[in-house]
Amino acid sequence: MRKRALGLIIAVCSAPATADGQLSAELLLGTADQKSTTTFMGESESTSGDDLSLGIRGSYRVNQNLALEIAYHNYGETDDTYIDSFGDTINNKVSSTAFNLGVKGMLPLDSGITLHGRIGVGIWDVEFWGTDSAFPGEVFTADDSGNDIYYGIGLQYDVSPQVSIGAEYTMTEMGVSAEGIAVDHEVKNLALSLGFRF
Repeated sequence: MRKRALGLIIAVCSAPATADGQLSAELLLGTADQKSTTTFMGESESTSGDDLSLGIRGSYRVNQNLALEIAYHNYGETDDTYIDSFGDTINNKVSSTAFNLGVKGMLPLDSGITLHGRIGVGIWDVEFWGTDSAFPGEVFTADDSGNDIYYGIGLQYDVSPQVSIGAEYTMTEMGVSAEGIAVDHEVKNLALSLGFRF
């Protein structure tokens, strides 16, 4: 699934320039604020952190107000160490990625500025690693994938007919369940974008 989605992104981004500006490719760079609630052996703990996020997105503009999108995002990794209620040292790491398939609604404003909102389905993958000083030498792992709704809002500025810059804020929730570990993972991604139209 990942290879097919990545292939589709590349195909959209490298399509010939016959679409008269309807196709675009964007590079995204931002910060992903990630919060995880981990439940293990009946005890729940929350951890949070942020990391660099990277993304690439291809889109097809249906009309002035609607575009279809496909994107890949790497939200990075959280790393949190704390003392639990039993006095044991816990270290949890969570990393997440997602392919997003959705639509973008656009409202053109003045001077080349566009307000946009996006919604779609995120096909995500989350990996969890954890250690507990009560179980020396053991590493608890979980790797799960699924799909959930993502949504966001942003602004875009057309530097020229072919180039745009923008800022966006998106949210998605993911859930992992494996080997007695349950992780509810929320990602809030604030990113800048650089877009090219074809």
